[in-house]
Amino acid sequence: MVRAVQGWNLYWVESDGVEDCFVAARNRRSACAIECNMNGFDPSEVTATKIISIPKTVEHVYKKQKDYREHAWPWYVYGKRFFKAVGAEFRKIENQEEMLLADVVYLVEEYGPCGIARQRSIGFKAVEEIKEPPGLNLFHDDEDVWRKPEVHIITALGICLARCHQIENYIVQSFLLGIGDKQKPTYRTISDMRAAWRKKTFGAMLKSIEDGWDIDPLVKANFEIFLRNRNRLIHGLTTEPRFDIRSRWGQLELWAFLAFFDVHSRIVKLAFRSSYFASIQFGIDQFGLPKGVPKNFVLRKKDRRQVDIFYEMFSLKQGS
Repeated sequence: MVRAVQGWNLYWVESDGVEDCFVAARNRRSACAIECNMNGFDPSEVTATKIISIPKTVEHVYKKQKDYREHAWPWYVYGKRFFKAVGAEFRKIENQEEMLLADVVYLVEEYGPCGIARQRSIGFKAVEEIKEPPGLNLFHDDEDVWRKPEVHIITALGICLARCHQIENYIVQSFLLGIGDKQKPTYRTISDMRAAWRKKTFGAMLKSIEDGWDIDPLVKANFEIFLRNRNRLIHGLTTEPRFDIRSRWGQLELWAFLAFFDVHSRIVKLAFRSSYFASIQFGIDQFGLPKGVPKNFVLRKKDRRQVDIFYEMFSLKQGS
């Protein structure tokens, strides 16, 4: 009986941590052999982990490329195009290119051997890799088990917390808020201001903004309510007897608190999202378009509306 030819797989081959790389091969043994033959490793020093089966469509396209014609598989794989075809995702953070493939994040210098470094697992793969210390029931503590309706409140708490993060990030990115006379001597560059504001408490941020801007009284009152309730949310709301998440009474109190917080936090988010877009428009008007931005760049209509909202809520103090 003729045995069917096994398909091609993508393997992550690990050796000394420097030469680690992706290899296309039929099996683990073949993948390890490529690295041993090329870099002189002993077979005991090399391991290969299967990442995915390479689809036939991807195989056919790759075989038409120069890299394959020079080195047929089994061999290393090259090019961002290949990884994109097998389902990888890409992003750049602080000028570092990252690739996500099969719930693993890789740092990328170039898409070839030794140009990709495994960084960390995320998602369910990361959870599976966590080993619970023997004798400890870390994942089965009664305090960590949430049932209905508790789990829905936990979700609402998470949404409100994420909005707090969004609001503070909008403030940090809104350099226009720091142009008052009291702020100007403090920072030499926009980056200096952003770095300093990231370290401030939310209350300190509001104080700095008030130094240079008159804020609509209703908006300012909303900021104060938000600040007070945000601090309660961050610093132990569910541990207060009134908001005991394990009791029905406490759950009803939490629902009321979170519903109110949802409303006024949306107003605060609107205010500081508008300051973010107003800063973009101000920067373009004053300094022109940053390098790499298309010359015909314009804010979308809804974003320009955000700019109008900013000047309805904030006005620069006289002398600033």
